[in-house]
Amino acid sequence: WGRSQICDFDDENCKYKLPEACTSKFTCPAGYYCTAGAYAAASKEDAEKYFAADWPSYGTQCMAVNLDGTDVDAGDGNTWYGYACECQNGFWCPENIVIPNWCPQSYECQRPSQRKKCPQGRWCKQGTVRGWPCTFGQDCKKGTIAPPAGAVFLIYFVIIVLIGYAVFWFRDRARSKRLEKSNKEMQDYYDVLHSKDSTEVERRAATDSELKSRFETGDDKDVEDGYRIEFSDLRLTLPGGATVMRGPSGALECGKSTAIMGASGAGKTTIMNLITGKVKKTGGIITVNGEEVEDLQRFKQRTAFVPQEDIMLRELTVLDNITFSANMRLPANWTTEMKREKVMEVLCTLGLTHVQHSIIGDEFERGISGGQRKRVNVGLELVADPKILFLDEPTSGLDSVSATKLCKILRDIAEKQRLTVAAVIHSPGPEAFMSFHNFLLLQTGGRLVYYGPMPKVEQYFEDIGFKYPRDETLTPLADHVLLKVSGEGDPSPGAKIKLKAGDTWDHLTGFTKLWHMKQGLEPPCDADEAPEKVGRAAATWASLKHSFTEMPSQYKTLFCPGRGDADRPTISSGYTFFICFRRACNQNYTTFWSFFFSIVVFYGAVGFFFASLFTIGDDPPNVLGGYPSDICSLAYPALRSNCKDLQSNQFFALMGSIVFIQIAMAAATTSATFGCETAQYWRECSVGLNTPAYFFAKVAADMPLCFVSIFALWAPFAAIFVTPMAPGDLFVALWLLNIFGYFSGYFISFFLPYRYCGLAAVAWSVWWGILFCGITLSMHSASQLKFLFYISPCFWFMNAYFNASTYHPYKRVREGRAKGEAYFMGVTRYASSYSLLVNFSSSLGWLILINFCLLFLDLWIITTTNMHKKK
Repeated sequence: WGRSQICDFDDENCKYKLPEACTSKFTCPAGYYCTAGAYAAASKEDAEKYFAADWPSYGTQCMAVNLDGTDVDAGDGNTWYGYACECQNGFWCPENIVIPNWCPQSYECQRPSQRKKCPQGRWCKQGTVRGWPCTFGQDCKKGTIAPPAGAVFLIYFVIIVLIGYAVFWFRDRARSKRLEKSNKEMQDYYDVLHSKDSTEVERRAATDSELKSRFETGDDKDVEDGYRIEFSDLRLTLPGGATVMRGPSGALECGKSTAIMGASGAGKTTIMNLITGKVKKTGGIITVNGEEVEDLQRFKQRTAFVPQEDIMLRELTVLDNITFSANMRLPANWTTEMKREKVMEVLCTLGLTHVQHSIIGDEFERGISGGQRKRVNVGLELVADPKILFLDEPTSGLDSVSATKLCKILRDIAEKQRLTVAAVIHSPGPEAFMSFHNFLLLQTGGRLVYYGPMPKVEQYFEDIGFKYPRDETLTPLADHVLLKVSGEGDPSPGAKIKLKAGDTWDHLTGFTKLWHMKQGLEPPCDADEAPEKVGRAAATWASLKHSFTEMPSQYKTLFCPGRGDADRPTISSGYTFFICFRRACNQNYTTFWSFFFSIVVFYGAVGFFFASLFTIGDDPPNVLGGYPSDICSLAYPALRSNCKDLQSNQFFALMGSIVFIQIAMAAATTSATFGCETAQYWRECSVGLNTPAYFFAKVAADMPLCFVSIFALWAPFAAIFVTPMAPGDLFVALWLLNIFGYFSGYFISFFLPYRYCGLAAVAWSVWWGILFCGITLSMHSASQLKFLFYISPCFWFMNAYFNASTYHPYKRVREGRAKGEAYFMGVTRYASSYSLLVNFSSSLGWLILINFCLLFLDLWIITTTNMHKKK
């Protein structure tokens, strides 16, 4: 057959024909091929024995044939015979062919012996048994090789755009109505608040008092009148042996504001952390209204802490931020109207009514001013209706006017609402400094320098020899005090309060000794004594022991927050989910145009790019089976194994690049979901945020983006590139892969700062989408890493994709007269070589399982990491 005629492939009658020397002796019937030439035998049985010995059929059905049923004499009583082997499905074998030929493109060969033009409504690539049906929107004329892309994907885009536009339109309309109602209520509240009609003012005050009394029992005098917090000889020694708080004493009074100042390392923030319970004290006494307590954790619902940084969601408005805090922290039995009234009260108190609908803003988008942002930071805590308010450097970064205004507001809040206010301040102006009722001054190392009324500060420092030269300096009193405490100058000899004779002045301990003398107390213990040295191993063990002791209760609080006090029940998990979901939607879905360009247009363009990877070149991608075994046996030994495998399957290899790109894009996108608001999450956790409800709310708000983005990518991709895989199956598989990318972005953001998440997303995608997807490495070649393939969603995606696009449609004929018969046997060998294990639905099941496991792993990580930040 090596001398057979080979015609041009473009010729529709192209085939490997038997030479005339053979066709004059025997006829190879249609549906068979004859590779063994002619043999003279006495009988058909003798010919078949000869051919079977020299030309193994390898399982193919073969038989001896003569010339159209006529014996051609070969002499000596013999007859000429040929050896005909049955062609497999996917081949076209006309009469007298040497080697089986693939069924030509634009034809279908339901039997190897015949072919016909691909019928209308179907498409036929090379090797087709029964044409694949065209789907909605595809115009398949008779003889179609591959369905044209058409404009069906435009229908999908129009559907996405119309639905998206309608959702945004209704959302914006509802928001406008809410804003209009909010503005009207605010104006009414403001008018009543500033009304000159004393009768109306008294009526409003009586109403407020009545509402408040509904949630505060009359016999709870401590809550009604406020809290007086006293502390004595507070101490804190770290596990390593360093002492950072050395016995300061004082009080935080109800209805008064206290300024806390000190030199660097004086423990200004530490003393607040000790009182509130964020850090456990190692010595000293704390009392609340005369009752000794360990810390203020028992009164956590009535305690608020304003951090130094302006931690809030910058893309939301002032009203959105404060309203969320009110909904999350106010008692569950407060009505919506009562919570809204509390929000309006806070906005009016802090002078934020005129900017309530302005976004907070950041370095990239201008919003409210720095002073207004500081007041919003205070408002986030004040709206929780606390009785105790701590602030960590609320005036940092403000000009003198804004700082003074804020300090006066704090004084008014303390007086009018009977709050216990304590604020760490740094270099306040004269007017801001004198706005506070009391003053607590600390020295480096946590030593007490002064505690008492603000008006008596100047006189006390004059008494100990550090007179303030009021008429001779421009230095404010607060700066003068800090300069002296930091070691500038010695006390004057004429001071009323002096150290004992023989004592050498040391500014680190001298101020504390003078204060004790002023109060008539015993001198403090030797503060210069070096602390007991503790080895690094012992210190580490002490720290771990302390952490593990507290860990169970902290986990319980984070996973299952309590129900609060009887008079102040906390909100349910369901309501927490609702308010977190609503806020997350406001973050994700700002305007229709941002949604349109960032999701529809961008991912649609990516879909076109993916389709171009598959359709580049002259011939459309296709799958062709292996050649018959007897033909392969004649090939070079090194080629025999591959000869039996699939001859072409561009679908599988090209999909690997799409998997890599898709995971990287999804992970980089969703790393911002939690990565950009980590500090906000920590702050809200410290006041009782239900972490599972928050987490699932954020995930739920991301899911529409996950669905729409993959829909926009799939629409042009599925319309341009076609395989036997159903478009719906392809969409489901891509969607599950996209979900994995989304959950991966969450996972990455819990471990790395947001600025590194984009690069980490690419590395993550390389790991799963290239190394362990089953193409670059196979499970056979890396058997020691088999478990990584089992937990790789990309591996299961490739399983599902190969099964739906190649294995299922080509293992057996699915339609037509040959339905159920073997098709391309090479698909089984191909699947085995890549260790592709299960069918489409089972692969999707594994993919879903891995996504669920990753989701709950994300929940565990966000809940159990950075525990110290959530106190």
